[in-house]
Amino acid sequence: MSTAFARQGLSGAARPVGTLIATASIALLILPFFSTFGELLTKAAMAAGFDAWLGQWIAPVEGRLVHGALALIGIPSAYDGSLLYVGTGAGSLALYISWNCVGWQTVLFLLVSMATGLQGEYTLRSRLETVALGVLGIAMLNILRITVVAVVAYLFGQLPAVIVHDYGSVIATVAFLMAFWAFAYNVVLERMGGASDDASPEQGSNAVSSVATVPS
Repeated sequence: MSTAFARQGLSGAARPVGTLIATASIALLILPFFSTFGELLTKAAMAAGFDAWLGQWIAPVEGRLVHGALALIGIPSAYDGSLLYVGTGAGSLALYISWNCVGWQTVLFLLVSMATGLQGEYTLRSRLETVALGVLGIAMLNILRITVVAVVAYLFGQLPAVIVHDYGSVIATVAFLMAFWAFAYNVVLERMGGASDDASPEQGSNAVSSVATVPS
């Protein structure tokens, strides 16, 4: 009875997906308060100098990559450190990429999902491959996220860009991680000894009992 009951719980790809759904629901509910707290946290970190290395190393790199992405779709832009200028002339917009916008929220979502998603008897190599793919995917997602915000600001103005930045980022992050874990469980992660995620002790006993015996 205890084994059968345990099998009813979340397993395999359902574990990180369930965690992500719960985390995303809470994040969307508290998002207005979280945004205000994030602004206060940003000011406190800037006053303490914590954001110096993020602003010096991460934000300029992301600004340069977003500038290149905008050039690919024909939107004029320029960058100067953490500042990204979208458009030309008097109608150009200046977007500041602060440390709070470089993608630490997406990294947090990744860590939360990996805390449950990598549970199980998986090989070390497949675990490391999953972590590497997750980090690479999150980096690409952050570039795409800032690019989309810049495009929306260029085409529709500041207010729609703020809405996309606040709400679209959470939705995009959860959707990406769901797709990522589905790919990881189907392609990347390997059980030790080649066991399948769907294998169960009940299936094994049934397979043995179904073998016909030849009477003597």
